[in-house]
Parts: sequence; structure tokens; C-alpha cells
Amino acid sequence: MLLVDIDDFTHRTMSPRSVMWIGLVVGAGLFQVCMSSFDRCLPGAPCFMENIEMIKFQQTIDGSIHYPNTPVYDSLVVQREYIYTKFPFAIVLVKNTADVQRCILFARKWNLLLSVKTSGHDFLGRSTAHGSLMIHLGSMNNTQVNLSSARNQAGEITCESGNTWIKVYKEVDKYNRVIIGGSAHTVSMAGYTLGGGHSPMSRMFGMAVDNLLELELVTADGSIVVANDHGTHTTYPNGSTTTSDNTDIFWASKGGGGGTFGVATKFTYKLHLPAPQVVEFVCSYPIIRQDGQDIGLPVFQKIFSMLPNLPKEWGGYLLASGGPQKGGNWGSITLVMNYYGNYVTAARRYMDSLYFFHKEWQSTCFYLNRTTFLDYEITMKDIEYYSGYIMNTLLQSDSFTDDLAKFLLKELKDERTNHSSFSFTGTLLGGEMMKIGVHDTSVHPGFRSAIMSLSASISWENIMDYSAFTARGAIVGEELSAFGDGQYPNEAGMDVVHWHQEFWGSNYKRLLAIKQKWDPDNYFTCRECVGSDAVNDPTSSHGGSHQQPFVPVVG
Repeated sequence: MLLVDIDDFTHRTMSPRSVMWIGLVVGAGLFQVCMSSFDRCLPGAPCFMENIEMIKFQQTIDGSIHYPNTPVYDSLVVQREYIYTKFPFAIVLVKNTADVQRCILFARKWNLLLSVKTSGHDFLGRSTAHGSLMIHLGSMNNTQVNLSSARNQAGEITCESGNTWIKVYKEVDKYNRVIIGGSAHTVSMAGYTLGGGHSPMSRMFGMAVDNLLELELVTADGSIVVANDHGTHTTYPNGSTTTSDNTDIFWASKGGGGGTFGVATKFTYKLHLPAPQVVEFVCSYPIIRQDGQDIGLPVFQKIFSMLPNLPKEWGGYLLASGGPQKGGNWGSITLVMNYYGNYVTAARRYMDSLYFFHKEWQSTCFYLNRTTFLDYEITMKDIEYYSGYIMNTLLQSDSFTDDLAKFLLKELKDERTNHSSFSFTGTLLGGEMMKIGVHDTSVHPGFRSAIMSLSASISWENIMDYSAFTARGAIVGEELSAFGDGQYPNEAGMDVVHWHQEFWGSNYKRLLAIKQKWDPDNYFTCRECVGSDAVNDPTSSHGGSHQQPFVPVVG
């Protein structure tokens, strides 16, 4: 989700540093228990290992181990969604796949709570846990481009999980290539891809999982697995190997969610040739004009009418937020688009319909030629840290009704009375995405017919009023979900009751069977992840004090 910095309440709440100190107090108390509710040993418990074991473990890895109250630990521990910052007893900054394997084997030997993190963007804090041993993949950021690929004519790139998308965009641009990735530049590829991964170019080239050629991950027994559409190669901890034509774990990793099936360490993606021309189109309207005229509904109606027949060359985002704007206007509705094709075509001219729509209402509206896709993408800015209640729905062609427009406008305008801030980002879907079968990948089948993945956020003026904040978010999230079919698990809320159906639909049954095959002990689990209801208490993960066992690589 691209969170746009539009003077919302995010920057008027607590700082990440403040949350860290509160969490240290809470976390200190949590460490003084023998076992978590998931039968893991925590620091301070009789079952916990002796300190010498960590010293010996450090000698077996190439990476480094960091402990609380040290500068490196402090820089690694804070989540981007900072109210979910939790405090591992140690963070292992791994250097390679072998380090990841040793961490898993060590954690299982001593029955430790295990967490895994790359960039820390998970909206539910699933990439961290109090009292855990954290595997941090941020230093695994090697890339390798192969333009002579036998699997894809335009080439491929292999990326370690710690890479951020902006780094990868710049790397492939050196070779005059583009790749499907996210517009939140500080996001790493692991959780993004494992959850499905949409992009401003998905309408041209599909989702990230549609472009995934191969995956490396370390499974719950410490095996290193390399999987692709042709089969699976497994190297066991004792060095023995097997190769099979079974592709289940590769299919499960193409949308089944981060970390449930293993710790992802490398991804190989298709590359694509650049467009003949990249055109940026931005058109923004206020919700209420400076003279008091409310134009939100007709603006939404116009934009909604254009989306179902949008040419696949157009991709991008529909953004909206409340709050005072320049010139005395209030609120904004903005379409930020990129066109991937020849300029002088009917497809490019499709947006002229909005360009000439009530010019007197527009805050701004323009076309801009970009040299490359990177030239367009680099202008996207995401908030470094944020706090909000996130929710999502996959809007279908029949979702874009006046009822939806009125619902969104009501929530946007409620900011003026309930001390909260509502905003949303709608990522445009469709085009080539619709040509992929609903069971060819493990994402929710609704992705293959959706026109937009709409993710909204409610921020609260006083985040310490947490119960009111989450109660309000749950209600709005439930109302929003009724407009779509399915949800994007990477951008969904914390209170999705029927999450199995909402996140994966008819693909869940197969995902669960694969989970039980590869991790029969359910050692890897997280909130609202495949198989998690076997071990998780879904009512206990609000706020910073929730205990959970292994949590996934979700960003």
C-alpha cells in the first residue's frame, strides 16, 4: 500500500522512539514468564537456554547478533507501523541463506520463539514478537541480472529478500529493463511477493507472483528448498538432496502469504522491455470547494465510470484524503496514473475524458512525459513511519456504485467530527491480471476479476485511546469489505473474522494441505496466516503486548 503523506494525524501521534520506550517497559514484563501460550521458551524462564549458548551460536554464523539497548538493535527493532513494535531478546542480522538455516535449527533446538523481519512494513506487526529470536534479513541484498535467460526473453533478476524495491528498480534500469514491484520504495520484496504483490504496471504484466520464476526458502526442518514451476529441489540439513516434480510449495508461495511455509531468502523474477513512452497523468479535485460547493460525489461518479473499460496500458492509483487544502478547499480526490505505450493512440487519449471534466473544479490536472518507468516511479513517496488501522477490499466491476462513493465520502468527512483521519489508496487492477486462472496462483480468486484493490487507513488523533481506535476501525473495515470480493492479506485489517475466505477464497483448502505437509508441527505461524487458527488466539493480538510464535517475512 502506498501511504501518501497528506497532512494526516499520523505525524501528530507518538513518535517511534516514544513507542520504543513504552514497549521496553511492557516487554520487560512479558519476558518474565516461563512459556508463551504457544509452548515456547522465553527469556527468564527455567526452560530458557544458558547465555553461553548464544555466544557459541554467534561463532557458527557469518552475521552478527544484537541485543537490547545497543544502537544497532534500536535501529532494527522499530516497525514501520510503529504501534506494533515489539522487542526480541536478540536480533540476528543474517548475511546469507546458511545463516537463516542455522537460526532456524538453533531456535528449534532450544524451543525459542522465532520472528523474521526484512523492512518491517507489515501492518499487523507479524514480523516481530516480544521475547523472540529475530532473524533480520535486511543485509541480504545481493542481486544478479541474467539477460540470457532461457525462461524469459527479456531476462530475469535474482534478488535476496533484503532488497528494497527502489534499489531493484535502479538496478534493472541499468539494463534498460523494468520489473513488477511496489511503489512503497522502502518495502522489501519478500512479504510483498508472498502475499501476491500488485504494481502500477500489473495491468500490463500481471502481479508479482505472475512474474515469479523461482524461489529459495528455508523450511521448518531447516531444509533449503529451491522451487519453480518445474519442480522442487531440497537440500536437507545433513547435506543430502532430493529433486521432485512436485510444485506445491511454489504454488503456495505465489500468494499464500509470508513465512507460513518457510523463510524466503531469494526470488527470481521476469524482466520486461521498457515502453516506447511513459506518460504520467495526475488529476486532482477537492471534495469541498472553497465556496462550499460539495463536488465529491460527481467526481467519484466520473472516475468510477471510467475504470471498468480502462485500457490495460494505464495503471496507477486513486487516492483520497480529508483535511484542509490550499486555496481554502477541503479534501482531495486524486488519480495518479502511468501510461505504458505509444503516446499517439486512442488508449492514451482515454484519460482526456477526465482531463476536460470540469476544469474549473480541478486543483491540478496534467500529462507529463517521463523518460523511463523509473523516472515516473521515483516520484512516488511513502511515509517512513505511520500509525493507523488498515483495511482492504478487492473491488469488482459492479462495485463502483453511488453507494460506494457515498460511503467513502462519509468516512472522509467524519474527520471533522470524530478526531480521526480517513484516507485510502486504490491500486488499479485488471488488464493482463485477468488472463491468469483463478487457481494458477494461490491469491484470492477475486484478484483475477478485480478492478481495484482499495486499502484504507484510519488514523487517530490520540493513539492512546486504543480501544476506541480499534473499535472504529473494525466497524469501518467490515462495512468496506461488503463492497468487494476478497481482501489483499498484505493490506488487510486486524479484525477480519472470516479471513480464510476473505484472503484466499477457494484456494485456502489446498494451501492448508500444503502447510500441513511442509510444517506438520505448525512451527511457523502468524496472525491470520494459513493454518494459524490451530495455534493462535485471534482475539489476543491487539496492541504491543500480543505474544505470537514464528512470524512471517511480510515486509
